[in-house]
Amino acid sequence: MFLKRAALSVAVLGSKRLGAAAGSETVPPAHRDLVDLLIDSDRDRLPELLVSRIRAGLEYPTLLGAIAEAAARQVRPYPHVGFKYHAFMVLQAVDLTTQFGRPEDRWLPVLWSADTFKASQAAEQRLGPWSLGPVPERSIPAADKAESAFRAAMDRWDGDAADAAVIGLLQSSSRDPLFEILYRYGARDFRAIGHKAITVANCHRLFDVVGSQHAEAMLRSLVLALMNHGDGPNPAESDLSPDRPWRRNVALARQTKKAAVPKADSVGDGIAPLLAVFREGSDEDASRALLASLNQGVSEADVWTAIFAAAGEQMIQKNGIIAVHANTTANALHHAYRHLKDPEARRLILLQAASFMPLFRDLLGPDRRDLRIDTLEEIEQSGDGTTNLEDIFETVSFDRVEAARKTLGYLSAGGAETPFLTLARHYVVDRNAGYHDYKLAEAAFENAAAMRSPWRERYLASAVLFLNGSADAPNETVARARGLLG
Repeated sequence: MFLKRAALSVAVLGSKRLGAAAGSETVPPAHRDLVDLLIDSDRDRLPELLVSRIRAGLEYPTLLGAIAEAAARQVRPYPHVGFKYHAFMVLQAVDLTTQFGRPEDRWLPVLWSADTFKASQAAEQRLGPWSLGPVPERSIPAADKAESAFRAAMDRWDGDAADAAVIGLLQSSSRDPLFEILYRYGARDFRAIGHKAITVANCHRLFDVVGSQHAEAMLRSLVLALMNHGDGPNPAESDLSPDRPWRRNVALARQTKKAAVPKADSVGDGIAPLLAVFREGSDEDASRALLASLNQGVSEADVWTAIFAAAGEQMIQKNGIIAVHANTTANALHHAYRHLKDPEARRLILLQAASFMPLFRDLLGPDRRDLRIDTLEEIEQSGDGTTNLEDIFETVSFDRVEAARKTLGYLSAGGAETPFLTLARHYVVDRNAGYHDYKLAEAAFENAAAMRSPWRERYLASAVLFLNGSADAPNETVARARGLLG
């Protein structure tokens, strides 16, 4: 089958030195031609055109990068950092599904992404023509002033100045120091229910896969997202609720004492008390409880487990978009935490993640299941592993809570995790109902990998509440792409 034979290199192509390609005329003509093809082609014809290029040798990272740039240039994160803008934000999750999914499903996620871009482009055009225009050369700060100019513009919430300054910063900085700055701004406010942090993580991850010639468009789009504050007043000149956790946590991050080394027999003891605060307390209660835990010697790994567990519990209680974003935001903030080098910045990200859990909880509303992640009852599985997995994903389509309980029974009894994740990814590809299916699955699987038993198994079971089942309707775009490739 051609789908299996097609070359699908996922090698690291992104240069850690980004500036050389920024705003340059050195973009290879083939890359520019592919971006133009994505932007200009009719949506219905695009799958055939892309499959033709795949047959002619188009490589996967090249197509993924072209989609990222096309989305960055054609879809703005206004009026919301979400909805149509997911054409850009979903791409790192799509890439993870491609890397770790079934070989026969490869190419399908990226072809689905191309179609999703066309849908978002059409939604953008209905709002009025827009594209990411050029920045006057004279407004781009010199290399030695780029970082200070960028920070000042971001602190003032000055979008035009930040747009120009990030180009100068890109031309003068390597990737990791650049994202040390961006991760702080991605976490600084609760607007857009976590999409800002998610967009920073999306960009950072994509830079390791796609060519550096796409960096400028991607970063400029990211900065647009970070500066979105709706129709409200300038946050730099106002005291607004989405900004208060950050302002409080900046001060708290400086108060962390040198923690005691946890005793081996106390590992995990700090998780349940923190989870109880996330269930009942305010965002301020959560950050102060987290700070107290750190000062008492609770490990940061256990603190993250409590955060992930809180997000998973929200999914068990009400499996909708709010719970999705609790989990995907926790994942994005954890990604930032893992890549930041400054200890104070890492603590600040932890405090923000803790503060966000009660904020997401309150958005769920009162109509929730009376279930908790630590007391969810498992259903014991009696068949072999393959039969059990098939039963779980059939049950997903009809009773998600029962499917979660079966998953917990399967994993708690020692059922293999990798086949579970592989089959889950297959149904994300084949039966997905939208971009949140990719985002939740990959965020949850990565979050679970950072947790120990028994929390790991319980958290994976909670994710089943939003996964796709074997009896769900096939995705029409993917079915068409599979036929074209086959």
